[in-house]
Amino acid sequence: MTLLSLLTFLCVVGITEPKKDTDDDFRMSYESVSWDDFVQSLSYDAETTTNESWQDYLLGLEQLHTNPLDINTATPEEMALIPFLTAGQIEDIQAYIHLDGPMKTLGELALIPSIDTETRRILPLFFYVSDKRGKIKNTTGFKSLFTDHRHTIDTRFDIPLYRRKGFQTGYYKGDPVYNRTRYNMSSSHVLAGAHMEKDAGERWYDSYGAYLMLKDLGIVRNVIFGDYRTGWGEGLVMGARSLSSKSGMMNSSTQGIRPMTGTGETGYMRGAAITLGSDIQYPVNGNRITWQTTVFASYNLLDATLNNDGTAKTIVTTGYHRSENEILKKNNTSATVVGAHAQLGFRHFTFGATGYWQHFNRRLSPGNEKYRQWYPRGNDFGNIGLSAAYSRYRWTASGEVAYNLSSESQGGIAALGKVIYLATRNWKLGLAGRYYSHKYYSFYSSSISEGSETRNESGIMLRVEATPWRNWTLTSYLDFFSDYWPRYQMTHSSNGQDFMIEARWKPDSKANSAKHELALRYNMKRKESNDVMIPHHRIRLQWTVEPGDRCKLQTTGNLHIATRTGENGKVGFSVSENIKAVLLRNKSMILTVMGAYFDTPDYLTRVYVYEPALWNSISGTTYFGQGIRTVAGLRYTHHRGHWMIEGRYSLTKMFDRDYIASGEDMIPGNIKNDISLQIRFTI
Repeated sequence: MTLLSLLTFLCVVGITEPKKDTDDDFRMSYESVSWDDFVQSLSYDAETTTNESWQDYLLGLEQLHTNPLDINTATPEEMALIPFLTAGQIEDIQAYIHLDGPMKTLGELALIPSIDTETRRILPLFFYVSDKRGKIKNTTGFKSLFTDHRHTIDTRFDIPLYRRKGFQTGYYKGDPVYNRTRYNMSSSHVLAGAHMEKDAGERWYDSYGAYLMLKDLGIVRNVIFGDYRTGWGEGLVMGARSLSSKSGMMNSSTQGIRPMTGTGETGYMRGAAITLGSDIQYPVNGNRITWQTTVFASYNLLDATLNNDGTAKTIVTTGYHRSENEILKKNNTSATVVGAHAQLGFRHFTFGATGYWQHFNRRLSPGNEKYRQWYPRGNDFGNIGLSAAYSRYRWTASGEVAYNLSSESQGGIAALGKVIYLATRNWKLGLAGRYYSHKYYSFYSSSISEGSETRNESGIMLRVEATPWRNWTLTSYLDFFSDYWPRYQMTHSSNGQDFMIEARWKPDSKANSAKHELALRYNMKRKESNDVMIPHHRIRLQWTVEPGDRCKLQTTGNLHIATRTGENGKVGFSVSENIKAVLLRNKSMILTVMGAYFDTPDYLTRVYVYEPALWNSISGTTYFGQGIRTVAGLRYTHHRGHWMIEGRYSLTKMFDRDYIASGEDMIPGNIKNDISLQIRFTI
């Protein structure tokens, strides 16, 4: 009740005592976060989401960042690709440009009341203002498909300077080097790309893919061939375009089909899709009718663990094919998917329907364990969902209801609804409620959840994002969740609570003086494991200082307190220092160094340490035990941005053990060190 009272107080203060908007606070000049700082802010929540999900999400954002939109000519559909914009904010930007003419600077976003402070700082990463202001987009012609192309190719090598047990015994059939190579081409109407990947321990490049996408061709909004992802509504039926982390609750559920730009080996479609729709216009009087229809089909090979009778027990999503056992699972199951989505928009309302049918060539038979009782069984499955959204000025409301069908098991219902209210420019409130039946399952869902799946969970979540005082930023959420059917390693239903509050203070800095930022985050989560309720308390204190334009220092301390019933509380902590230095005047060479010390009694009190990463990557690792972690990276970028080369060295030394990891992954020693190299060309 204390936590709920605190959030209620924050909401009341935000509504009854809003900060007055002054010309000094919202001047026409604008401040934008750097891409590296933006990626780092995302990484703080990566501990609760799989690396593959975060990496794919980041690659999608990076594509938008490297191909920014002209805010004066971008269509509402193009703006909707940016997850930080709601439909109401998009409508307000379009109306502002229609009434007041083209923007001369992105600082004019401060004149749109629905654009909150934090969103304004992020949008310059994805928008720009061209010199040709007010110029109407050229109509699509055949010639335009072959002009203004941007080509990017990058390759990465990860080379371990140690040998795991599996390589010494011959258990892993390949070499320990990881390699990934990707190619992407983009223009106004064409996107194309290809990739191939080899994991450490694999003998050859066994992951590959390619795509070709045409967009904005009149009534044909998008058409794609190859590998792609889909997402509509709140992600209950198809949610491969959204991020299920609680930090993404305020983000819009971006719609439609998009290329598979990452190197993930599961959760995507391989086939073709087409979207037809009307030309979307936003007249000032608000009268508009829009429609879209998408049809998609896919045939993909999957890895599966088989039962003795040849049925599939588990669909394997790791993507590893290193040992004989893993190689036998490779591509031993296939899935065929066909589906469609229809959407109708009228004024401030949007209604949609999504459905798909999926057939496996092997029968799914997940076993008889209690927690697996309601897992999908059979060969044929289907899902259908209805969604609706309303957005106008300060209010955005959306929801979806879905139902799954199966040839052998009972179907279940899933429902999610959320409301976002911009109380003032500096106070944004969000409320979301969810109910995912233990009988519900969708192979492509991704939505707000405590667990890793959109099933067997119900909950209600309140989130606040605010700038209550000058130089202060506040983010907080409170989530109550429960499950009906016992989860893995549980014998009964359970419930829990998750509370987080983060405050950031960035004082004004004078010319030629150091810039400072202080951040404090507290997270309390109570969740049962092995039939025991375990409270977790996590505290992060971070101080960032920039003595000048060419140097940045960041000191971080993490504290993790966990208590099992009947035991004394255990405490784990880490201290880290990050240094970023610009070595050349033209900022073409950047050096990053990180050092961390961690000390935790066991895995229960593990700590998450952020570390410098290669371009286009999120790097952070969970540590337990006692040891140190050091990382050093050097990046050189051509002054015109045509190419980039970077290297990274990392070392982990454990003080409380003589080996690292276990089983075939065991390193016979207490030191783990790696070298990573990446080269990127852009034409």
